[in-house]
Amino acid sequence: MNPDGTPSATTASASGLDPDRVLVFGDGLVPLGDGLSAGARRLADELAASTGRGADVTAVPWWSSGSGRVDADLGLDTSTYDVVLLAVPEAAVQGQVPSRVVMSVLAVIDAVRPGVDRAAVFVVALPAGADRGFLAAAVQASGPRIVAISVDSGPAARPRVIEVLHGVLAEQRARTDSPQGHRDAPQPEQRRYEALDRLGIIDTPGEERFDRIVDGMRRLFRTRGAAINFLPEGRQWTKSGTWNASGDTALEDSFCRTTVTGPGPMVVGDAWHDAGGLPRNAIRFYAGYPIETLDGVRVGAVCVFDPAPRNERSVEVDLLRDFAVLARGELYR
Repeated sequence: MNPDGTPSATTASASGLDPDRVLVFGDGLVPLGDGLSAGARRLADELAASTGRGADVTAVPWWSSGSGRVDADLGLDTSTYDVVLLAVPEAAVQGQVPSRVVMSVLAVIDAVRPGVDRAAVFVVALPAGADRGFLAAAVQASGPRIVAISVDSGPAARPRVIEVLHGVLAEQRARTDSPQGHRDAPQPEQRRYEALDRLGIIDTPGEERFDRIVDGMRRLFRTRGAAINFLPEGRQWTKSGTWNASGDTALEDSFCRTTVTGPGPMVVGDAWHDAGGLPRNAIRFYAGYPIETLDGVRVGAVCVFDPAPRNERSVEVDLLRDFAVLARGELYR
């Protein structure tokens, strides 16, 4: 639990580009003895294996009470998720009158809906039972963008849930008005500043755990420079860096300033011959990937760079995302 008494959130990421983002309420799909963190990891890995893309899965305990909107109660920016999965636990159904179960599920949906993307879909996984056949149908018929299914309790339900998530995400991505498309737009800078304030990372001393990530990037990509950079108001600040990367950098000299405007990798083969208004300095080759908070706010970037130009197609950008996920994990230790 958080100090204020709200449920803690945990995010797990599976390797791959263009990740799908799923917010999970409840432990109805988690094996007995596993915590939410392990459950999120399993779901992320299995979803990524099914879609061939990356996956970010944020899991929180089943939410059954609160003073208002779920995003406010949990301290999460729920607008960054493509799908909200309600993994209804057996304890929320057992011994309850069916109409009360439906009402409690809809109460969660109503509390979540105001904060999510307008095109996000709710997938409701209800525990199966002989007397519960109408529950899924009743929930699905209650409003738009709701897909409700009846599944076995625990891990046996996951293959069916993954199948449904795969179909929902494919249908979303085929539309022009999709959560994935909305994420391509730059995020308001104020959201980044507020997220950085909550993290408390800016202007902190150097730490070996971040230095190890930077050294790993530099070695793997064989560049002279690598860095973990954040973008507080009015400047770029380097938490850890090698060659031409330390402390504060003016925004006009920052490549990462452009990286955080989108959700994916940014690769520049030769900045000296790029017409996109990038900085003109000692760096010619640059590759970066945004660092996001657990709920998807882009606060900085991991990057590698070099004074010599390179072929952009030679960069394994999926590995850059893995380093961004590692850096995010260190922010929450």
